[in-house]
Amino acid sequence: MSDKNWYIFRHGLATLSKRGYGDQIRTAQVLPEGIPPVQRLARYLDICAYDWGVRSEFLRCAQTADIVTVITGRTFVTDARLNERVEEPFDTIRDRVKAFIDEMEKTPHQHIWVCTHGIVIAALRSWLVRGEFSRQYENDYIQPGELLKIAPEGVDVVKFEVLV
Repeated sequence: MSDKNWYIFRHGLATLSKRGYGDQIRTAQVLPEGIPPVQRLARYLDICAYDWGVRSEFLRCAQTADIVTVITGRTFVTDARLNERVEEPFDTIRDRVKAFIDEMEKTPHQHIWVCTHGIVIAALRSWLVRGEFSRQYENDYIQPGELLKIAPEGVDVVKFEVLV
């Protein structure tokens, strides 16, 4: 388990389809009903410690991080290693998320905020808690409107419900 405090959240709700994003995987925007849960998440985060904020390059993460920034004043940099999985083998996403974690573990940052996508969250959780990431854990992620906290003392999920 990492000795850092990770605040990991998924972008705001960006589709109602059970089939995913289709050809809008890179360009899907946060839906209007996805904004209030992100605002509630941001108000929660506003009292949390922060050293570094990082997000995916995809539009829905940019929009989500912008909402959090407006409320908290904390900013986010982009990192392509946090991008959604798009036509890449499982091993590639596993390795890029591991490289991101390895880099963060070498920094002095103790409170890291991350805005990203489902499978990346599954990879982060698995690497940080189990020390490995395999296919059996690729769907072990939180939903939009939820915060995954991973700290030396344990793992917790805080929900800011999406009401649709």
